[in-house]
Order: sequence, then C-alpha cells, then structure tokens
Amino acid sequence: MNDQTDQQLLRDYAERQSEAAFAAVVQRYVDLVYSAAFRMVCDAHAAKDVTQGVFITLAQNARQLTDRPALAGWLHGTARNLAVKTIRSDVRRRAREQEAAVMNEILSAHPDASWEHIAPHLDDALGELSEPDRDAVLLRYFKNHDLRTVGATLGISEDAAQKRVSRAVERLREFFAKRGVTIGASALAVVISANAVQAAPVGLALTISTAAALAGTTLATTATVTATKAIAMTALQKTIVTATIAVLAGAGIYEARQASQLGDKVQMLLQQQAPLLEQVEQLRQALTDATNRVAGLSDELVSAKKNNPELLKLRGEVGVLRAQLADANNIKSQLKQPPLASARAYYDRAGTHYINHDYEAQLEDLDKAIELDPNMAEAYFMRGNLYASNLPKHRGGYEKAIADYTRCLAIKPNDAGARWNRAMHYPDIRRYDEAIADWAIYIEGDTDFSLQGEGKTKSLAGAYFYRARVYQQNKKDYPKAIADYTAALELNPSIESAHRQRGKCYELIGEMDKAQQDFAIEPKN
Repeated sequence: MNDQTDQQLLRDYAERQSEAAFAAVVQRYVDLVYSAAFRMVCDAHAAKDVTQGVFITLAQNARQLTDRPALAGWLHGTARNLAVKTIRSDVRRRAREQEAAVMNEILSAHPDASWEHIAPHLDDALGELSEPDRDAVLLRYFKNHDLRTVGATLGISEDAAQKRVSRAVERLREFFAKRGVTIGASALAVVISANAVQAAPVGLALTISTAAALAGTTLATTATVTATKAIAMTALQKTIVTATIAVLAGAGIYEARQASQLGDKVQMLLQQQAPLLEQVEQLRQALTDATNRVAGLSDELVSAKKNNPELLKLRGEVGVLRAQLADANNIKSQLKQPPLASARAYYDRAGTHYINHDYEAQLEDLDKAIELDPNMAEAYFMRGNLYASNLPKHRGGYEKAIADYTRCLAIKPNDAGARWNRAMHYPDIRRYDEAIADWAIYIEGDTDFSLQGEGKTKSLAGAYFYRARVYQQNKKDYPKAIADYTAALELNPSIESAHRQRGKCYELIGEMDKAQQDFAIEPKN
C-alpha cells in the first residue's frame, strides 16, 4: 500500500473499514507525529498518549478528511492541540520534574547549539505558518521528500513546491529571529532536516493501528470492549511490547454476548440511579429548609429565653433528614460504582474507567479485583501501568509500579510484558543493575513470546537495544553497550538509532573508523 496516496488510504479506511489501509497511514506518519508530540511534552509516556490520541482522532474523522491531498499538516496541528492539553494535565506536571533527564536521553552527548535554541520554539513556529506552507515544509524537511514528490503530493509543480518551501523556511527564520535566534534560512533547513524527526518507539505504530481502528468502529459492542482493553493495557507499554493487546485477550476478553449482558446491567443501574438522584436532591433541599427554620427559631429562643416545642420538633426532623440523606448518598455512591460479582468483572470495568480517564475509579476496581483474586496477574500488570503513568505522584510512582510488576512475575514468571515494563522502569529509580538483570532474563530465560505482537525476533532485538542504553548511559560500559547494539542489529537490521548510538560508543572508546561507519548509516546528529 506504500504506493497509494494519503487520500486513497484514508478513503479505503473510511468506506471499507480497511485496517490495513489505516495501518499504512499510521506507519507513514507515526514518526512525524511522535516527534512533534515529544518535542512539546518532553516525556515519552505522554508523547505516546498524544500520538495515540492523534491517530484515534484521525480514525474518528476519516470521512471528513478524505479530500485532503496530504495529512501531514492536519496531523501536526492535531498533535499540537492535544499536546497543549496534555501539558496542563497531572501527567505533564509530573513529567516536568524529569524533563532534563529525558532531553539528555534524546539529544546527543554533545548537542548542536543551534538545535538547542530552535527545538523549544519549532512547533509554535510551524503553527504560525499557513496550512499550505506547513504541509510543504513538513513534507520536505520532516518527511525528507524531494521537491518533485512534494509538488506531486500537493498537486503543484516542482518549481511551485520549491517556492512554497523557500517561503515557509523564510517565515520560520523570521519567527526565530524575533525570539533572538539568528540563523540563515539555508542553515535552518539543514538543522531542522537533521534533527526534527526521531523514531517513535518500535511497535507504537502497531499499537495505535489496533487501538485507533477499533476506536473508529462504533457499530459493535465487541469493538468497544476490545478498544477499551487494548488502550488500557498499552498506554504505558514502551516500544515493542505491543503484546499488551494480546495479553488482554489472553487474560479473558469476554465474548460479544457477555459484553452485551454487562452493558444491559449497567444501563439498568443507570436507569435506577435517576429517581434516586432526584430523591437525594429533594432530601438535600428539605434539610436546607429545616436547617434554616431551626436557625430562625433558635434566634427567637435566645431572645425570648424560653424553650420552644416547635424548635425541638424541628431538631428531630433535621436529625431524621440527615440520616435519610446519608443513606441516599450511600446509595448514590454504590450506583456510581455498583458492586460486581467477580474479580474478572472488576478488572474489565477498570479498563472502561481507563478509557474514560477516571483513574481513581480504575484503581478502586483493580484493588477490588486483586482483593477477590490475589493471583490475577493481569490485574497487577494493569495497576502497575496505572501507578507508573496516570495517577498523581503521591498516589502512584515507579516504586509502586515495579512492586506490582514484581507480583505479576511471581504469578507468571515468563510474562514478557511485566518483565519488559519492570526493566524499563528500574532506571527511573536508579536501579540499573536490576534493569540489566531483567533484560538478561528476558533475553536468555524462558520468556513467553507467544503474545508478542511483533514476534520473538524483534522483541529480543528491542531488549538488546534497551539493555545497551543502560550500559551506555548509566553504567558507562561502552564495550558491553556495543555488543548489545550489535546483537540488536543482527536480529533487526532496521531498528532505529542503533547504528547512531553504537557509533557514539565507538567514538568514546577511540575507535573512530567504526564510529564513522555507523554514522554513515545513521548520522550522529
């Protein structure tokens, strides 16, 4: 499908619900969207959430966008809007504390000074361009298309594309000049082309294709249940562990009939809730009226210095009303979170709470699921993801997340998802040796790869890659890092940035010829 235009792919998805067509669109633009999101939110977890949100929005609006010749501008604008919302959220506030560390991981060991000044303002500058100019510059320097391809995509001549791109770059230069960043148009184009787009985590495209395609299909209850679980279990999953969706399926995705029955029960409870809510409001009003009458009579009693039988009667009424209101509020609370019959039911409802961003309710249901079934490994896994990503820091955190991944592994020692996530989060709390040990078990142990969406080979390549990052960045053991990058490339020669990072390691130990060979494949900056 790579030879089809954006219009053709999107129309194929909108009219025939072709998941393959949508996956092709995601694969085509996921790096661009992820990079824009990452520049704005400066956090890998939040950038993945924004990226998923962009493509889910695309799936939901596919029919309205089929007339666009190119999607780059629309996707960038949507990413910018969602990133702004994310920045205002609790996730962004927590991520800000680690911003410097994250940026160090993304940028090279000796980042280019010009890029340091340009990156913080680049997305705002792009937002100031007209849509035609923004499409042109994104296609030319972010997607690295030649001018003929840019012109063909936008329906203009190669010369017109050249003029449009030049005009856009000049306006970007003027934008930066007003902010004290002085750089020529040609140099700006080179810097942007070399630095603006970084690879999204391996497997993110597959995760988004699955979740967003489900989000765009609202005709079947099964699709809704599956999308809920897929997104709930994959929002925190890093890089190639797209097995989360499969983990959910293996953990017990209900059939359509069961999902429909659960939906009927929820609907019935909502119908029961309406009159009770009305009763709560009536009781609240009655309590207010009675309290006001008591206050008035109390004033009269003080002034008259005599006991008033009516006051005593009203005080009794107030006591009764308060008791009734407490009972009604208790019923209201139960209706909001009605009790369920099994740990599995609580677990499934927790997934629904996740998609609705009701993380406290999700935590409550996961706690209940674990209370009813202390051996439900997938509940520990989901709660670990919740602690690591979506709860306020004082309620969650990496320590709690790692503890839950550890419980999951105690029940299912071969679980690939829990092992991967724990290994990824150990460095967040400076437990580097434990991370290396987990990667060793993942690579050399009896890990169950049956649910890995990208298969055993690419999963192992990703594990070697991230263990190499720990050796390189945290342990400064460059020979071991080089060995792991080499193993990753042998398993998956197309793995992003492995050549670049291995080249940096070679450079640090003085093997400049080998470093230059790697940089020839993937430039250093």
